[in-house]
Amino acid sequence: MSAVRARVDAMPPGQARTEAEAWISWAAATVERLDPLNTPPRLTDIPEPRPDDLKPFLGHWSPYGPTY
Repeated sequence: MSAVRARVDAMPPGQARTEAEAWISWAAATVERLDPLNTPPRLTDIPEPRPDDLKPFLGHWSPYGPTY
């Protein structure tokens, strides 16, 4: 990004320079917004599993425990 800014700073005043400066501002704001390191990492909330959540993995076994 610094190379782009140096190039724009070397441009003569005018519409092209103004548009380039606006693009640089937009690009810098977008990078800032999308950077995942701008917020501290946190673990996702994992809900407590329910018996019905286990059914697809248990085959003929009951998710509610053994039956006698």
